[in-house]
Amino acid sequence: ASLSLRRLAKAFEVNRVVDAIDLEVADGEFVVLVGPSGCGKSTILRMSAGLETPSDGVVTLEGAR
Repeated sequence: ASLSLRRLAKAFEVNRVVDAIDLEVADGEFVVLVGPSGCGKSTILRMSAGLETPSDGVVTLEGAR
């Protein structure tokens, strides 16, 4: 399945934890998110899976929002 993240952002009250992420993952590609603790990796994955609602931006999976 293809995945598209456009201007994806997440804020918890006044803390912006993810800020305007753009990412394209084609069908069959393997992607790894790396970074220090607290940088937003899990939040991006949760928004991509539909478990967390983005504050801004669009998540598209196989062309469907």
